[in-house]
Amino acid sequence: MKRIKIESVEPGDILFTARLGKLSGAIRVATSGTVSHAMICVQHGSFIDSTTDGVQARNLQRELFELDEKVFHFRLKKPLNRELLSKVLDFARAEVGARYSTFEAMRSVGSIRKPRSNRQFCSRLIARAFREAGIDLVVDADYCSPEDLKRSPLLIEVPIDTEVISEEEQQLRQANVDPVRETHQAQNMILNVARSIDPKIEHFNDLYTLLVEHPEADSNIAGALRDSGYLDLWKIETKAHPWRYNLAHIDAMTDSTEALRSYCVDTVREAYSGSVRFSINLVQLRLLYSQYPRASFRLKVELYEILVQNDQMRRETAYAWLMKNFPDDLKQNMEQIEPHSAFWYSIIDQVEPNLAMLSRHAIKAEGSKDICSSCGDEPVTDYRLVNGAETMPGVPSLRLCNECIEIRRGMHNVLTPFLPSV
Repeated sequence: MKRIKIESVEPGDILFTARLGKLSGAIRVATSGTVSHAMICVQHGSFIDSTTDGVQARNLQRELFELDEKVFHFRLKKPLNRELLSKVLDFARAEVGARYSTFEAMRSVGSIRKPRSNRQFCSRLIARAFREAGIDLVVDADYCSPEDLKRSPLLIEVPIDTEVISEEEQQLRQANVDPVRETHQAQNMILNVARSIDPKIEHFNDLYTLLVEHPEADSNIAGALRDSGYLDLWKIETKAHPWRYNLAHIDAMTDSTEALRSYCVDTVREAYSGSVRFSINLVQLRLLYSQYPRASFRLKVELYEILVQNDQMRRETAYAWLMKNFPDDLKQNMEQIEPHSAFWYSIIDQVEPNLAMLSRHAIKAEGSKDICSSCGDEPVTDYRLVNGAETMPGVPSLRLCNECIEIRRGMHNVLTPFLPSV
């Protein structure tokens, strides 16, 4: 068996496969193509696709292929800026849980293209995701085949990089808990309960509308959240890799320096953008719970508080280890989101709208972006927020004058330059 090397795949890349078997073969015959399935990378080592099991997020390292199985790697000829790329990836993530439509997938090769439902199939999911950012990969994003996507003039093929998996590793993987399978089973259990109340429910975002409009559904949804194990899925990761969240633990692993180095570099490359969705969800859920005090919203708030905290510990552990052992790697790879940039605002608008409004007003009044995010004064310095999980979830950076930095530190904000002198 083989797998794709995750180092070669970037967020927004599309992977096409030509699986062995009758169904995949039939798809290729029907579309006169060479591929039968498509997947989109949403984060380093993570991809989302739509199969007969529905839309789900999966780990690229756990996706194995036969040695003679064909895999193709494509990306946009013209790279998207970070804000547009976020729209593509956010759309794909929001569709997790949506059911597969075999009927509509079959109609992609026919002339009758109605109805256009909210259900998904692999090529529709990806085409719709890019359409969300104003990118039309195909003529009809609702009805297209994997081959249609592969032939898009906006995409270019890049070399695929794979590695062979040993029999020993395959056996070890089979013996261990599969977090992807556990997550998918828990999500399906919750969605099935929701669909018993409202058959139109497709994905998790639909649950929020259901809970707002039908408070009588709250006890059933809350029960499903608890009984499915969904609220405890995060424990699989922290139990399997405790060193990712504790500097003392990672320091003790003296026999795995290069593997740790690679992991930490990958972590700081997506230090903020990789998991900002946790903070966005937390902020939105807190607002919902304040307006609609449902037990389900409270459980989700508590879950996302843990996820945001864990993400912070993971980031800071990787940062500290590189700072101690490979400071040049940290300098070269640490993700820096510049305050007052378009990408910064795309995050701040969702997690701290008052700060976004305040800084925009100050920038307009002063005619410059090089001013304090809080008061509009200068001179300023850019800082990263170390303990945002406790103080301002999702805020990656602030541009502050000397007076405001002291005020914020008095408010227990831990702020430091992105790259201290080393």
